[in-house]
Amino acid sequence: MTSLVEVTRGNVVESVHHGSVAVVSTTGQQIAHVGNTDLVTFARSSAKPVQAIPVVESGALTAFALEEADLALFCASHSSELQHTDRVTRILEMIGLDESYLQCGGHIPHSMETYDRLVVAGSHPTSLYSNCSGKHTGMLTYCKHTAADVHTYHNPEHPLQRRILSILAELSEIQEEDIQLATDGCGVPTFALPLHNWALVIAKFTNSGVGTHTLAMNQISAAMRHYPELVAGTGRFDTQLMRITDGRVLIKSGAEGFALVADTEQRLGLAIKVRDGAGRAVPPVVMETLRQLHLLQDEELAELKNFWQPPVFNTREEHVGDIFPRFKLIRDSVLS
Repeated sequence: MTSLVEVTRGNVVESVHHGSVAVVSTTGQQIAHVGNTDLVTFARSSAKPVQAIPVVESGALTAFALEEADLALFCASHSSELQHTDRVTRILEMIGLDESYLQCGGHIPHSMETYDRLVVAGSHPTSLYSNCSGKHTGMLTYCKHTAADVHTYHNPEHPLQRRILSILAELSEIQEEDIQLATDGCGVPTFALPLHNWALVIAKFTNSGVGTHTLAMNQISAAMRHYPELVAGTGRFDTQLMRITDGRVLIKSGAEGFALVADTEQRLGLAIKVRDGAGRAVPPVVMETLRQLHLLQDEELAELKNFWQPPVFNTREEHVGDIFPRFKLIRDSVLS
């Protein structure tokens, strides 16, 4: 296995995270890699931009007078801040539904402010507070507009889920029957593809002009660029990377050490998998990959340094170690 990240305590390497990186053009040409790019893996929440394509193409956004910010939330793994949960509630009202229709289940929110507020109120986190409630609301929006069943939208046999699978097969250039399915943490289908093909999928979100799904992908990319705080949340890596690069770099992280990244200027897709599923290793790997490809400006790298080489603190807020990326990309093709 290929070592990507080392975690130090004092002068000793305490932990090592292994994994793989694929960098691919919109045509599928591999530009660079580390590790095994044929590794079949789930994208988890990184697939949310793909899962949002049907709701855009259906015309539901216009039909329900939804905003670009609402589309950004459909792609989110949000922190359950008020800016997220209030918007989910409003969208559900606009489509004539309520929180009870969400099939994602609840969990402790990422936002400690939100969690503290729930504890003080003696409340439990409901489906509204799931980081996936935006995605599920987008799916319900599609169902309401197309008269599809709103109670079973999470099932693999539902027309929406079949449509998502069909679109993913087109974008990944893999036959539907070769895409492995399982159930995601929020209850909807999740998909496993080779890492190279995941990089190809996100690269295609940088395409311009008119083509299959291109208009919808352009809308989704624009929404994520314009509302990065809705895609993740205050202070989080995805939000900060898109904000500081002014949307030039798009990112959608997923569970179990996965991330998809796109550079909209060079039109490249990056797929990253940390093999042990450690989320703490993802930001350093993303940052180092972008740095080695010369896709970050010096001032951007400086502003994002705590994601590139995060310090490790103990419970006394003492700096006791660091997390360092430790890999070198293998160049397969030259950037034009």
